[in-house]
Amino acid sequence: MDIEVRLLRSFVAIYERGSLSRAADRLACTQAAMSMRLKMLESEIGGLLFVRQHHRLEPTSKGSELYAKALGVLAAYDEMISTTRSERPRQKVRVGVPDDYALSLFSRVMASMRNDIGDLEIELVTDLSANLVAALQRQDVDLALVTLASRPSLARISTEARLNWVYSQGFNPSDEGTINIAAYPEGCVFRRTVIAALETTHRSWRVAVQSRSHAGIMTAVRAGIAVTSMAAGTTPEGLIEVAHTGILPALDTVPIYLISQGDRATPAARRIEDKIINELESVFA
Repeated sequence: MDIEVRLLRSFVAIYERGSLSRAADRLACTQAAMSMRLKMLESEIGGLLFVRQHHRLEPTSKGSELYAKALGVLAAYDEMISTTRSERPRQKVRVGVPDDYALSLFSRVMASMRNDIGDLEIELVTDLSANLVAALQRQDVDLALVTLASRPSLARISTEARLNWVYSQGFNPSDEGTINIAAYPEGCVFRRTVIAALETTHRSWRVAVQSRSHAGIMTAVRAGIAVTSMAAGTTPEGLIEVAHTGILPALDTVPIYLISQGDRATPAARRIEDKIINELESVFA
């Protein structure tokens, strides 16, 4: 059973006005048209919706039940139509970012877009860099920030980020003890850089905590059971960030690449790319 919105509006007008003539005046139609609409609706419903009492149409129990439901249907319909007519077309841009960059670099990018996001809808996809490259190749994202061992073919720009050690106040590696590391899974450039530095200086180490998410890494670091590494300027508040100590050696820089769809990128995607480039230049210049 499909009931026209016009029939529901007519029914509500009759219910609230108590007569066909007053309902017709409200909806700017004839009383005959209003009567016909009521008959059509009662035919669809399969029962009387009103009975005449003392020159007024009184709703039946079926009519009262329909009225409550009709109000909800009409409100939802009117909201849908209003939204469709009033909103400007929105341009969707899918941005891929490792979650540690999302919480730092891309957070500042979005802050710079406060007055420039009216016609944009940003879908933020957080994942490991290797997975984001694959997502771009599948065209599941429009652009991404990634750190990889070698320059990807889809790179628009690249910059070198200084890598620092990050740990909590409670973390205290001794000169003789094994250094506990919190790291992303094997294949992560940060992980590889940390291990290479410790191996070069003959420090004893082990991966004590491994996680695919930044939240997992930070849980271990804030608990004081492990040290990790992050690009300079991306460390959360409340943690210690150092380039090196007497125990922790200096780390090599790591590349950050902005990869995109190139000539196929939409103007909206280009706008976000430019914002990202400005942020990278301001942080790592």
